[in-house]
Amino acid sequence: MKKPGLIVSLLVSLILLASVLSAQAAPSLQGYTGLVLIPNADTLDEKDYNVGFFTLNLEEGADEDIWTGNLGVDEGMELGVTRFKPEDGESETLLNAKYRIRTEEDQKPGLAVGIFDATDELDTTVYLVMSKTVPDLITSGDKEIFAPRIHVGVGGGQLSGFFGGLSFGLGDNLMLMAEYLSLIHI
Repeated sequence: MKKPGLIVSLLVSLILLASVLSAQAAPSLQGYTGLVLIPNADTLDEKDYNVGFFTLNLEEGADEDIWTGNLGVDEGMELGVTRFKPEDGESETLLNAKYRIRTEEDQKPGLAVGIFDATDELDTTVYLVMSKTVPDLITSGDKEIFAPRIHVGVGGGQLSGFFGGLSFGLGDNLMLMAEYLSLIHI
């Protein structure tokens, strides 16, 4: 089901959530770790977890609540559950998994593959994503102030086609994000 727009309060709430959680491990609206809508190549460490709650105010005036949680089950592997509850519809529970093929290194990007909605409740989505930090632009002692990361991937289903993003770490607990999706389905 194609939904054309989200309101600004969604972005503000996600930025506030990112300021509380570790920016690298925050859940996206789809559940997997990532930016707002797209995944990145990061995964939770073994026994680490994240949880999130989002309320979308859709253009049609209906609200949708999203509950999500992920668990790092092994090195480079995370499993998660996302529960979508539309204001005027039935709830759907979706399962996701992401495996980090390669950890980011100085000259090599991080690489991960994943699946969202593995049981095809809405639209099974598979993806491949790379993430790479570009050299720090500004540093203060040992603390990174501005370390941009580029995220590029390709997917099917809800991430149909090319997607990309840019994230800027501002200190340890705040991240600014920009994303591009060739087709948006929520």
